[in-house]
Amino acid sequence: SIDVCVNEIVQCDEAVYMFLGSLLKSRRKSDITSFITILISPVVGLHSISPRLALRQHQCARFCSSTHNIVSISINPPNENKIPPIEMPQQPYSFSTLSKKVVVDLSQVSADTLKHETARQDAFNFSRRVQSALVRAKDAVWNASPDEKEAVNKLEQLLMDPIWKQTATRMPRQANLSTRMEEYMRLAAFRHFLATAQLLPPPSQEMVTDEEYLAGACMGLAQDLQQYGLGRATVRDVASVEAAASLVSDVLEFLLQLDFRNGPLRRKYDGCKWSLRALETLLYELEITNTKGNDDRAEKEPIQKRGKTESSLLPNDALSEIKKRMDHRDALREQLIKKCRDGQKAAKQAIFALHRGDKKKAAQLLEKCEVLIEKELYPIVKEEGGLRSGSFANMLEEYAEAKLFLNWLGDSEPPSCVILLMSDFPVTLTSDEYVGGLCDLTGEVGRYAVQRGTVRDTGGVQLCLETNNAILSSLLMMEQWPHSIGKKLQEVRRSVEKLQRILYEMSLSEAAGGRDMKTEIDMAEHADVDNETN
Repeated sequence: SIDVCVNEIVQCDEAVYMFLGSLLKSRRKSDITSFITILISPVVGLHSISPRLALRQHQCARFCSSTHNIVSISINPPNENKIPPIEMPQQPYSFSTLSKKVVVDLSQVSADTLKHETARQDAFNFSRRVQSALVRAKDAVWNASPDEKEAVNKLEQLLMDPIWKQTATRMPRQANLSTRMEEYMRLAAFRHFLATAQLLPPPSQEMVTDEEYLAGACMGLAQDLQQYGLGRATVRDVASVEAAASLVSDVLEFLLQLDFRNGPLRRKYDGCKWSLRALETLLYELEITNTKGNDDRAEKEPIQKRGKTESSLLPNDALSEIKKRMDHRDALREQLIKKCRDGQKAAKQAIFALHRGDKKKAAQLLEKCEVLIEKELYPIVKEEGGLRSGSFANMLEEYAEAKLFLNWLGDSEPPSCVILLMSDFPVTLTSDEYVGGLCDLTGEVGRYAVQRGTVRDTGGVQLCLETNNAILSSLLMMEQWPHSIGKKLQEVRRSVEKLQRILYEMSLSEAAGGRDMKTEIDMAEHADVDNETN
């Protein structure tokens, strides 16, 4: 027992060191406390202590102590060898004197994001089933399998699911379901070509969008016909190759009338030209090998000229309606982009006004931005839901940033530090747009901290650090992040680190007696002046 061993081990410094080590390994707090209590009792009382034994004593005391204050258990050697108590590490920012706590409630955003992500994963799972059915149906069609009808029926049953139905707002489909619909239209158009040698007419808009029809039934079909022509040319079937080339030529001529701009449709459109060229090359190679088809006109007339005299292979009336709708959407897109520039400019000017302290002007600019969103931009987005991403979403993020900054500053000094909830905004925001504005807010808070640092307002800088740290912590605690947060989260981390550095440099300046020192505050201030000058 401890009581029996004490009288023997205290006679040897090495024995005390080894015994304390064995107790520390056993991690029995009560035994360690009892032994040290006996060591410092008047009956036993050590008369000398080595540095190694002192270190072991401090290790035991650290293990036994339940607080981060000065160690309360210590061995008391004579005064000439007395070792001062060791202070335990303190909390990193225990020096903060802030009385208010910044609260960032992202529970609603987290719930909405989690719900959206769950629906997105369900859509991905459903998409995999559709992809499997598409592969089986395509193999059956291309190989003329007797199971073709059964495979196509199973695929069409999956397409009866309500998830495919388009709303009036034409919102983008979840996950990659739009790609699956393009693949289905591509297969349906190829089956229609085998039956009629013509282009499949567009189905109902409730089922398929114009973009999906063009990408699948027109551009995708052109690539399939290139592969089809190669297979028929292998068995010297000139008529089938000519039919494929004629249809691709007519499709390309129609596509030339559309303005795709830079995007997925434009990239797929470029492939149609190569498909036509490949089919023409096949016909030329068949001709120079003296292979004749059933139609003698194939030897005399180029493909493009024959297409003008023969009956049209395209549903021209339906395609004309698609062109009108595409032109209308293009006009809406141009209108939206121009108006979004005005809204984004007003939001940026509001932020500049807030940094100058002109809150009244900032409020007026934000009100102007809100009227623009409600009266002019939302009607366009409601008609064409796909236009929400891009310029409109970027403008809403800028507006959210300015609105959050205005509310954070409050009506007087110091800032109120109140973070608006997503539901508190007068306009409707998505989770991505709100979180994007919230991340950008940390940059404006950091600039405000630099302003407070130039007048040596330590409390103001601490308040900015508390705000950015609260935002970062709230974002990290979310169960599911919006997809747009990836890069911005790194900027939030950097803003917190920069504010910590500013506080440290302010303490250096204060410790130096107010002497001029080159700090990040001064460099940031000079950088802002240079930017305004440029």
